[in-house]
Amino acid sequence: MITSLPRKILRSLKNQIMSQSYNPQPLPPLDSTIDITQNHYWSYHNLDALLQCKRPLTASQDEDLFIAVHQICELAFHQMIIDLERVLDAIAHALQDPRDPIIGDTHEACYFFQRVLRLYEIAVTTMPILGTMRAFAEFRTSIGPTSGFQSFQFRHLEMMSGASQYWEGGTQDAQGTPHIAETEFDRRYGTEIQQWLERHRSHSLRHYYEILIHRTEGSTSGDRIKTLLNHAHASPLLNAMSAYDGLQTRFHRSHLGLAIQQLKLVGVEVGTGGTSFRTYLAKYEKELSPLFPGLS
Repeated sequence: MITSLPRKILRSLKNQIMSQSYNPQPLPPLDSTIDITQNHYWSYHNLDALLQCKRPLTASQDEDLFIAVHQICELAFHQMIIDLERVLDAIAHALQDPRDPIIGDTHEACYFFQRVLRLYEIAVTTMPILGTMRAFAEFRTSIGPTSGFQSFQFRHLEMMSGASQYWEGGTQDAQGTPHIAETEFDRRYGTEIQQWLERHRSHSLRHYYEILIHRTEGSTSGDRIKTLLNHAHASPLLNAMSAYDGLQTRFHRSHLGLAIQQLKLVGVEVGTGGTSFRTYLAKYEKELSPLFPGLS
């Protein structure tokens, strides 16, 4: 169906978005006591605190890189969550437009979606830098059960995308006992995850995609998608969804490839989170991808 590359999609979205008028007005500081004349680059971006967040446990220079790459991804995820929430709200609003039986103006949704895609590109292109590590063995045994499995922000994004809780039980051993990485993750974030699951059950990209398919006439899903791709407001949104789906799959594949490479260097078949990593990391693509059937 959709074969456009993400970069081409981004250019198309940008052209449509920039044609829309927006007239922002200056806002006062949230804290009226702040002396903005003393607000310099290093203080505004809180660089001292930011750089102190990277605290390796060993003298390994590769550990320094390991932390930096993950923190870059987590910062990207944080902004993606903020903007993807705006995307979802804008889609919900457009679906309520009584002037169009399928969906109303999606410029607002695509405006924020463009940023989400750009940020996802940062994560997807940053993670492979870890492939340059030569000394994972220097610090692997010192970092305990910390694992990408425990990234609550990535889990939040997956639920906003419409993915199910596929990671549950992902660290269980042959006796069905979960690894401490999973039990501690559940203890720390279990309540929030249940709240996110409930909220995004009917407020996710996949949910709204299914609504669009349901609203469109056609004898097959392929016919309905063709109709949507010719719809002025649905087409740019579906292109963005397709690009997002591709980036999400690339991220999962990149994680799997890195795990295979780095764990081979240390001669083990179990990830730091206790997972049989080949099975677990391939699970998303095997069970959930594509999120938007028919677009790829």
